[in-house]
Amino acid sequence: MSFTHLHVHSYYSLMDGLNSPAELAQAAKDAGQTALAITDHGTLASHRDMQIACKEVGIKPILGVEAYISPTDRFDRSSKTDKSIQAYNHIILLAKNKKGLENINTLQELAWNEGFYHKPRIDREVLKEYAEGIIVLSGCLNGLISKAIERDEFAEAELMLKDFKKTFGEDFYIEVQSHNPEKINQKLLELADKLKIKEI
Repeated sequence: MSFTHLHVHSYYSLMDGLNSPAELAQAAKDAGQTALAITDHGTLASHRDMQIACKEVGIKPILGVEAYISPTDRFDRSSKTDKSIQAYNHIILLAKNKKGLENINTLQELAWNEGFYHKPRIDREVLKEYAEGIIVLSGCLNGLISKAIERDEFAEAELMLKDFKKTFGEDFYIEVQSHNPEKINQKLLELADKLKIKEI
């Protein structure tokens, strides 16, 4: 599955809240959606409930996670002594097929068993290793890219985007949210145009 050439909002929904999978699936169906993604923070616990709920209303479940990713590596604990370091950042991972779901499961296992520090964390190294079958969104204001822009580290943001694009190709999207500060969105869109990365 790819979002290429689709008017994305007509095909799937991403919602952030306390609704149950059944409530979300019904809301998506009522809105005319044909698929619905679920990306809980750091856990895959709702996947089975989402599959059942989507099947009941006849829409496609897209299983994923809002993973936590270390800005350095998953073993780094330097924020214990340097409070300026954010130990984890957000990134959206969506399974596009069975292999992608297997890889997301593996990444979350590594996050809990190797990378746990405040939150279950992965890093860019293991994300590259288990990239097959995964669609990646750059994340919200707490994502690596937005945080770099917020710090005016535009060159670093560009380098990370190039790295993600090299790994995921057409399956990498820059996430732009309407409630972001204008500065963040302007730079995200500028980088999307410059690097020919689709935004969502």
